[in-house]
Amino acid sequence: MIDRSKFEAEDFLIDATFQHYCAGTDQLSIDYWTKYISQHPEQQKTIAEAEKLYRLLSGNKSKLNERILAFQQSFEQVKVVPLKSRRIWWSVAAVLLVLGLGSIFFAEEKSVPVAVYAQTYQTKAGERKKVTLPDGSTVWLNSKSILKLDENFNESNRLVLLQGEGYFDVKHSKKPFKVQTSEFEINVLGTAFNVKAYPDEITSEATLIRGLITMQPVNGGGIITLKPSQKITLYKKTAATTLPQQKRQLKISHPEITIDHYQLARDSTVVETAWVQNKIEILDQDFLEIKTILEKWYNVKITFTSPEIEKYRFTATFNNETIKEVLDALQQVEKFNYEIKGDQIKISK
Repeated sequence: MIDRSKFEAEDFLIDATFQHYCAGTDQLSIDYWTKYISQHPEQQKTIAEAEKLYRLLSGNKSKLNERILAFQQSFEQVKVVPLKSRRIWWSVAAVLLVLGLGSIFFAEEKSVPVAVYAQTYQTKAGERKKVTLPDGSTVWLNSKSILKLDENFNESNRLVLLQGEGYFDVKHSKKPFKVQTSEFEINVLGTAFNVKAYPDEITSEATLIRGLITMQPVNGGGIITLKPSQKITLYKKTAATTLPQQKRQLKISHPEITIDHYQLARDSTVVETAWVQNKIEILDQDFLEIKTILEKWYNVKITFTSPEIEKYRFTATFNNETIKEVLDALQQVEKFNYEIKGDQIKISK
């Protein structure tokens, strides 16, 4: 039997049956928690706080077509038009839920107005930038990233849109902080997390460092509640013709979400957020994965002359090295040759 005597609000919130109780979607859960609350009056204040958190975080979990379209079109600077309905199917292995690696519940969908985005922060290739938002929250933007703030940010809402990668340290407020990407929406109150959503990559990620977040794929679906140290990876349903040649061989029949823990390097650095410390952490990754990181970090274009080279695997840490120094170091692990001409790098056997 679970001992809930020392539970805090967040502990109740990540319980799936408690979520069903708050949503009113399962009679057994409603009966159980109604009885539990009556039998534990000393916890009523904490449970009431958990219910409030649920309402704030789940809020109006509606279809995001209009807002996501505004997000996409705002980067392209073209007129907003209705987006055709589409569904993103996703799955999470049941064993992950049993182990407590994620909680999923469902909410009713309602229509929402199109958001307008007024303020923009942007980084170029090879640039990283720290931004302080009007509410006191801070965001570190990685290379080739764009962050847009809703015109009513810190007034009626705290809504931002991200293309690229950002590390968020959100100041606590009664207004939920919402991060939207082209693939999913994240809701938080006060916490630290990393979001990676580059349009040219086949996955999008959200990594929770501390606090509590909920995440929902666009156009409906399940809401996932994350606990600290957990990471969501969403595999996009991308047309093969839009992917680089090396990635077209990856046959993904539908987007899938996996939930896991973030990775730690030997010095306990979180691999997913090492870039905030101006570090490149490579942990047992193949050259094809590393290529994407190096291209954005150094503003270069890398090509391989052999598919075999793409499979070379490396583990390494880089701080302020040049691209030449990085390649020289990788050569100590696997044998390959490289040629640098301006921003073009050719790697061969």
